[in-house]
Amino acid sequence: MKIRLEIEGKNACSVNYKGPDCVELAVAYLASIEAEEVQVHLVKDDGTKADAEFEGEFPGESAIKFILASSRTRIETPSQLPITKSTNEMRDLTLKERLEMFLRFEYRGMWFTSLNVKKHYESIYGKIGLSTVSTYLARMSRENILIRRGNRNQREYRFNDEKAIVYNMESGLVKT
Repeated sequence: MKIRLEIEGKNACSVNYKGPDCVELAVAYLASIEAEEVQVHLVKDDGTKADAEFEGEFPGESAIKFILASSRTRIETPSQLPITKSTNEMRDLTLKERLEMFLRFEYRGMWFTSLNVKKHYESIYGKIGLSTVSTYLARMSRENILIRRGNRNQREYRFNDEKAIVYNMESGLVKT
């Protein structure tokens, strides 16, 4: 596979990746920079091409999702779980559990702030208070789910991979 990234903004550049590790390298690079606009050009080994352009509030995160989705050869859905069961279980989760699942999906492997999370969460799920997000992030940090750095005004969080918690739709939250 080949991936070419065109970055506009503070870290403007053009980066090319090729080979079996190109997806991981491109994702790691996008997670480590800030960008105002990201263009992604993919060419799979079978010749399939995919292009996308992202701008707005979270272009890097959107580009990462695009790369990961495009690099899959086949999307597998769990046939043993009906959609109604997973939807009902999602309703039974506490706000903290829903927020943790959201963070694990959207911010895995990158540093984030309370304000980033608030804006991104609201764009997908609806209103949530900044104080609510800050409170839950602080609690997750005390529980060693998250690592925290910076002072009160510049606080950032990241997942502590040693204490990973994975959501299992059949049995709930499970420590791995």
